[in-house]
Amino acid sequence: MTNYREIKSRIISFISENDLIKSGDKIVLAISGGVDSMFLLNLFIDIKQELAIEIAIGHINHNLRSGSNNDEKFVIDQAQRLGIPIYVRQLDFSGKSNAENIEAWARRLRYKNLESIRNELKFNKIATAHNSNDQIETILQRLSEKSGIKGLRGIHKQTGSIIRPILTIDRKEIETVVSELAIDHIEDETNQYIDRTRNFFRHRVIPQWEELYPQLGESIQQVSDHIELNGKILNYFFEELKNKIVEDNEDPYISIDAGYLEKFPDAVAIAFIQYLIDDGKWRKHDWFDLARIYRGATPGKIYTSNGFEILKDRNKWIFRPKLAIDQTPLKIELDSSVEYGDYTISIRTVDQFTIDDNPEREYIDQAKIKNKELVIRLWRKGDSFKPIGMEGTKLVSDYLIDQKMDSFTKQQQLVLLAADEIIWLCGQRLSEKVKIDGKTKQYLELSIKSNVG
Repeated sequence: MTNYREIKSRIISFISENDLIKSGDKIVLAISGGVDSMFLLNLFIDIKQELAIEIAIGHINHNLRSGSNNDEKFVIDQAQRLGIPIYVRQLDFSGKSNAENIEAWARRLRYKNLESIRNELKFNKIATAHNSNDQIETILQRLSEKSGIKGLRGIHKQTGSIIRPILTIDRKEIETVVSELAIDHIEDETNQYIDRTRNFFRHRVIPQWEELYPQLGESIQQVSDHIELNGKILNYFFEELKNKIVEDNEDPYISIDAGYLEKFPDAVAIAFIQYLIDDGKWRKHDWFDLARIYRGATPGKIYTSNGFEILKDRNKWIFRPKLAIDQTPLKIELDSSVEYGDYTISIRTVDQFTIDDNPEREYIDQAKIKNKELVIRLWRKGDSFKPIGMEGTKLVSDYLIDQKMDSFTKQQQLVLLAADEIIWLCGQRLSEKVKIDGKTKQYLELSIKSNVG
């Protein structure tokens, strides 16, 4: 006979040791109606007063099985019987893209909808019923998929607002408690289909393994804990390194000193880049692609990988999310401001001007653009202008090369035109044709300001 009190004590200790729950927490319990989640529900009803927490039930009907509506009704009935508020969400399978497998789609939408319930209630946490056997299955599946070290950490004890308080409890212990306490639950017949990878591990592999190693779940969790600890150690040193060699970490750009970075072995450099840019959406093939780019990048060429643009410049590596750059020209009137991309451009009439070294502010002779249509746009291949102080014209592309401007900045370089003629390479250089001279009577101030950072 399983000692429920002893299991409950272990769970409370696990919660405390890992700081999963604090007094006053408001927690949405993810309840499917299966044996694991009904154990979780009854456990939390038992300990909610002791932990001084508030709970509600979140049930997600995936609509993938003929019995899913019966599952929903069962959970609603149980919630009403137990006096626990319940919130249900229905998933629409027709919205799934062909590129996403059904398990990934269900998991993504399940967590999205649980998060929606949490936000609606203004609760601060979600608890799921993952147990130690789920951990074993997850790690075995990731081994089969040739996962990296991070993947072999398996299921995390906490991910953002999601906590997994029974992660160290064996499924057999859960099933025994549910049976002894006569906790109502439903059986999902699809859990018996061994043509599914997780079910094959669950029914054919793990039981035999546990016969040889009865503490298998505990051993696997220790492996996960060791990987987590090593990750924390590595992240500590990466954070120290970041403070030394990351030159500009204002979103969305990350700029790294190439000379310093390239002193390290490729594996270390790539792992450091991964630490900087990983948003949880990168997969194994994406990291392989990043490694290929890092090892063979041509300076000045922009590479794209998993929604990121990557540039090896003269003396730095630059990373940023891929931008959708609007190339539509935009008219601008005198004494007005417009936003274009990441910038605000202004033109205003002034009575006097001040000469300074600020390239983001320039002054021109208003009479030289009188009655001309003013337009802001991105520079284009073949554009030319007459830089102030120079005799002839110069291609904008050549001017930007002379300024040693990186390719990312070049992409967003704006020009101001009057009657289709460039009068200002914004933030860089005025045209000779609009300069102030001894005959100037009215002045215009041109300015450009970045809206980023």
